[in-house]
Amino acid sequence: MLGIIPLLLSGLLACPTARRGEHGRVEWFEGSFDRALAEAARSKRIVWIDFWSKTCPYCKRLDRETLTETSVVEEARGFVCVAVDAESETGRPIAERYGISSWPALVFVEPDGTLRDRLAGFRGAAQLVQEFHRVHAGIGTFGELERCVAADPKDVVARLDLVIRLRQMHDGRWSREMEAAKASLERGEGFDAKSPDDLFSIARRLRACGDAQGYEARIAAIRALDPEGASAPLRQLALEPLLAQAEAGAKRTGALDAAPVRALLAEERHASVRFEGWRALYGIAKRTASAEARSCAREAWRACPPGRTAEFGLEIARDLLAAPGALEPADLELGLEAARKSSEAAPRSVDHLETLADWLTRAGRHGEAVEVLGRAVELEPFRRSARERLAELRR
Repeated sequence: MLGIIPLLLSGLLACPTARRGEHGRVEWFEGSFDRALAEAARSKRIVWIDFWSKTCPYCKRLDRETLTETSVVEEARGFVCVAVDAESETGRPIAERYGISSWPALVFVEPDGTLRDRLAGFRGAAQLVQEFHRVHAGIGTFGELERCVAADPKDVVARLDLVIRLRQMHDGRWSREMEAAKASLERGEGFDAKSPDDLFSIARRLRACGDAQGYEARIAAIRALDPEGASAPLRQLALEPLLAQAEAGAKRTGALDAAPVRALLAEERHASVRFEGWRALYGIAKRTASAEARSCAREAWRACPPGRTAEFGLEIARDLLAAPGALEPADLELGLEAARKSSEAAPRSVDHLETLADWLTRAGRHGEAVEVLGRAVELEPFRRSARERLAELRR
């Protein structure tokens, strides 16, 4: 597996860290990498490593445009921050250990040195702050994908998810994992070959991995199993051209014609297809400022599967908080419900807790909002927005 073994180099990695004032305004740890890990263990923080080089133009842009922003500087205090010249004599072994071959690369590791997550390429300030929050919450991290595959090496879906992430990271190890996934597929491991849902889940991931032939083979297998086209996957395929037509029409005219999609969804018995359809319409409606947006959101939320609650609930809750004008009672009820359920689905996400606190405050439930923000500050003591909001409510 790809798991990074704990770093036990004890003093050998005298990491060339940056001093304050170099590489933006972030407060970089001054000391060896081993000592940075020790400080992370003592302070119960994650280590954030910025791999850079003197000849990298995007590294300089990151320093100039992103690492100078106050939001990034403040949020970075939640990590032990280490800047490593990946081409230096002492930095090269650290870069090799974490599979870094291009930069800038932003790597997050646990206090024992195991990899938590890794990002490739330039990020703007807002993007990087969002990544900080996601990594803190442990949502969709590379380490999480590794653990899933390690727990069940025969889980071909989990392995394909790992392949997709490796490709996004420009990590050449994706090809080895892809070969392992294909071997599992040939052996029929980790999925039910007679389940259209299993085959469709694999097909979509194969397409994301660039394997068009593999995708078509699974779709053909689904059609053979379901010649009537009644299964959720084939209903989803029937929905896709209607959504594409609605999207194209919205781009051309600036207005949403949802009638064909609505007609299909009105008769749809598969909750997963209803969710995908209504959520897609919701996205188009938002982009066109259509009055249909809120009705689409409600329909999608009714069909939302448990695995999408955290993500979609947060989207709805935030959208309604930002909506201009007064909200209808049904919208207020939807916003609070979406905020609560999405937070329950992502209990370590401060983004979710802050959004829930905003909705509780809006509902006049200040005591509950204070309790929620207290949990948020406990999870991320350096999150300025949570601290300031908590102090405001306690006045």
